[in-house]
Amino acid sequence: MDYVVLISAVIIGAGIAYFFQNNSKFNKQLLMFSAGLLLAITVLDMFPSLYIDGGINAGIWIIIGVSIQLILEGLSKGIEHGHLHSSEHHTDSVIPISVMLGLFIHSFLEGTPLEVHHIHNHGAHDHSMHSSNILWALSIHKISESIVLSTFLFSLPIKRIYSFSILVLFAVSAPIGAFFGSFLDPHIYPKLLGIVAGIFLHISSVIIFESNEKHSLNWQKLLLVFSGMFVGFLISVV
Repeated sequence: MDYVVLISAVIIGAGIAYFFQNNSKFNKQLLMFSAGLLLAITVLDMFPSLYIDGGINAGIWIIIGVSIQLILEGLSKGIEHGHLHSSEHHTDSVIPISVMLGLFIHSFLEGTPLEVHHIHNHGAHDHSMHSSNILWALSIHKISESIVLSTFLFSLPIKRIYSFSILVLFAVSAPIGAFFGSFLDPHIYPKLLGIVAGIFLHISSVIIFESNEKHSLNWQKLLLVFSGMFVGFLISVV
């Protein structure tokens, strides 16, 4: 089920980019909503579980996650939070390997906690609902990522088969991460969760703050962010 949802999210994003080339307004709105949702799931759902299972050192893994994402953004040029920072790639006829590599590693890491059978400090613990919350927040975020990546790829003077091949690789990167995670020692779950929480925290914060560079009050953006937070709250408490 996890794999189907993650792959479907990429297909939806690629479809929007392919059939609706004027998608920038919709994608910005989706980004704001997903940022609020990611932030809420991170703080309300992931952090409590992380500190229960990971103990007092759990915060270290969050910092590691933020640090890893900072490095990956140097490769991916910001696709994770909705745009390419460097416009020079749009006129290049060569697919930038660094952008693809950074994005694939980012996506792989995000998927790793989904299938780990995690053990609570007080015994066995069913994490299916917890992983489901992360899955849905991640999938909505994947739609935005896919729109940006697809729009970028379709703008390059390369054969469509190459563009779609890259999108297929991106679509399976998170499921591969989840599959890899299913073989890991359950006791490593808090560390993986902390790293992904750090990634989510950084991405959601960047989306929210970058969208308000002029520090003006934009009610539409606030409504979208708060709506995402509210949905994240409902997902976390239900």
